[in-house]
Formats: sequence, structure tokens, C-alpha cells
Amino acid sequence: MKKTLISLFLSWHILLPFSMIAQRIDIDFFAGICNYQGDLQPAVVTGQNASIGAAAIVKYGVTDNIYVRAGFSFGSVAGNDANNKESLKFRNLNFRSGIQEFSAAVEYRFLSSEKSSVRPYVFAGVGVFKFDPYTFTGVAGTRVYLQPLGTEGQGLAAYPEKEMYKLTQFCIPYGMGIKWQLNCNLNVGLEFRHTKTFTDYLDDVSGRYADQNLLLSGRGPLAVDLAWRGDDYNGAPYPVANTLRGNAGQKDWYYFAGLTFGLKLNDCNSGRFTLGGLFNRGKSGVKGMDCPKVW
Repeated sequence: MKKTLISLFLSWHILLPFSMIAQRIDIDFFAGICNYQGDLQPAVVTGQNASIGAAAIVKYGVTDNIYVRAGFSFGSVAGNDANNKESLKFRNLNFRSGIQEFSAAVEYRFLSSEKSSVRPYVFAGVGVFKFDPYTFTGVAGTRVYLQPLGTEGQGLAAYPEKEMYKLTQFCIPYGMGIKWQLNCNLNVGLEFRHTKTFTDYLDDVSGRYADQNLLLSGRGPLAVDLAWRGDDYNGAPYPVANTLRGNAGQKDWYYFAGLTFGLKLNDCNSGRFTLGGLFNRGKSGVKGMDCPKVW
């Protein structure tokens, strides 16, 4: 009996810190749209060409106002000169790419959780994302990935300054949101996240046209066909070498906007982490919620 009591005592002291940590953990699920800004879509924010985006984010509360967060996001971005400015439609370029991002950030929540169930917040951090632009060609609409083709002469000996761009790169996500606490454990909200990248090739369009003959001999006819698609638009021949193809001075961006659904891992009555507490309603100082003071 004595050994059993000692074991229970030690187990309680070992598990207590983890229980206290769990009180400070939120798990958020995001669903909305994903879009991009770049050479094939210059608008900073637009619903045009938007696709579905989603994310799962874990947040740890350092204090009542400061959280650290880490999450995985995925979506799809696209652009098409058919929907671009009139002055750029002649290129007739288009692309699509999946986006997968892992990021970590610091989040600051305004207002006190004891005084308000509605809390706006801002955040900023760093991340790594993966992309792989592709387009479709031919009558059957065959998918062709663009990076291996070096459509602007990347990787050719004639253009040593043009390296093949990497498909995994660093990024800086930042944004804002607002949360509404439904009860002790459940919340809903809105979030907008803008992500700065350090590449201008999210859409495979950046600088100048490579020489047609060099591109043909180095990468083949498919690279030439997809570097310049204006001949399908108005029959214009391949541009003179070094003619501007895109705006190399401006990097590409992507962003997510949508709804969040969050779970706070604590029990409303005891303040301890329990799965049963996730849907517990009670009383408290914040509009009828019995949430224990965690901090």
C-alpha cells in the first residue's frame, strides 16, 4: 500500500506540469481561400483565380496576450494572362501551383480574456514553403511542370547569372485575425495571412526572354513553346532575346483568408486538460463562460 501511494504521488507530480501546459494550448483549424500576387496577377488582394486553402495550427500561450504558434498550411495558387492587364494579355501565359507551408510565429491578442469574449490579434513569423508551377499544353491538356524546362534560360551555360530556382524556399508570414470565444473550449474567428516570399518564380515568370535558338538547343521545343505562348493569342513570333518577360524587381506573394475553428485544451470546471471538457458549457466572468484563470 505504501509503495502504491508513493507511486501515485510521484506520477501526480510528473504529470502535473504537462497538465498545466495543456491548459495553455489551442488547436486551430483554418478553411478559406488561397491566392497569389505576381506577374500573372498584379492585384494585391483579389478573389480572381482563388482556390481552397486549409491549415492546422497549434498555439501555446506564454501569457494571456502572447502566444507562439506553429502550423502547416496548404492550398493552390494560379494566374492567367487572359485575366491580366490588357497590356500583358499578349504573352498568353498561365500557371498553377500547389503550396505547402510550415511556419512558426508570435501572436499578440488584444484585450483580456477575462473581460472580452471577442479578441482581435496580429502575428508574424518565419516559414518554409514548397511550390512547383505547372501549366497544360496540347489538345488533351497534358500537365507540364515548368521549372525543369528553364523557360527563361535558367541553367544554360549562355546565362550563368540565371540559376535554376529552388522549389523549397523561406518565407515570412504575417497577418491579423479576430476570435470569438463561444464557451470555455470552443472559438470561431476570421484570419487573413499575407506571405512574403524571396522568389519571383512562383509563377515561373520573372525577367527576360532567353534567345530562342539557345533555349531550343539547350532545353528543347517544349521549353520554347511554353516560354512564349503569344503565337497562340495573336500569331506574334517569339520575342527578341532579352525582351522583358516579367518584372524581376518585384517578388511574388501568396495569402490565405478565411474562417478558423479553435479548441482550447482545458476543462471548464477543473482547469485541467480533459477531452470531455471540450464541449462543457458553464458560467464565468466572460459572458456566461466558467473558464478558470490559467495565467
